[in-house]
Amino acid sequence: MKKYFAKVIKAAAVTALLASSHAMATLLSGGLNVDNGFVAYLATDDNTQGVYLAQGNNWGHTYSFNNVSLAQGQDYFLHIYAYDQGGIAGFLGEFNLTGTDHSFANGGSNLTTNTTDWSVSTSGWNNYQAPRSLGSNGNWPWGYRPGVSAGAEWIWSADPYNENYNYFTTAITASAVSEPGTLALLGLGLVGLVTARRNIK
Repeated sequence: MKKYFAKVIKAAAVTALLASSHAMATLLSGGLNVDNGFVAYLATDDNTQGVYLAQGNNWGHTYSFNNVSLAQGQDYFLHIYAYDQGGIAGFLGEFNLTGTDHSFANGGSNLTTNTTDWSVSTSGWNNYQAPRSLGSNGNWPWGYRPGVSAGAEWIWSADPYNENYNYFTTAITASAVSEPGTLALLGLGLVGLVTARRNIK
């Protein structure tokens, strides 16, 4: 009988481990440069600022944030409020997701700044338009910024010399929670219990 219960507990533990790994939260990390400064937020509504992630005011320094937990089944928007303090303005960045529960606007787990997957507004978290490309990482006048992919683009609104306040957004979409996956986990647990029961005979 003791052996039976030991096997039952082992099977239950394996099932719990599989379930916990399946439900492990996706983590968001990123690095960015903004000429001249920025504040990053994570929102669940594209017209709401969201919760604070990071800020900086030195375009030559690549600022980063790491391991921001995303809830399973919840869609998000990465919001970057960017401001200029004279001369040309630009936003450069690279962002990553670890886990399989979410994906960026490009469908992947890695996203750089570009004119396809980002939108920008000059009036707030609304009235979004496609941003303008100012060249890839390494372009004049910023040179190459370490910590961000060479394929990332410097982006801004239509007039990077006079539109000094930009509101950037990109979507982070949650994967559908599949019912078959849940049933598969339950099935594994039942198989373990049945196997343990047979082994004691």
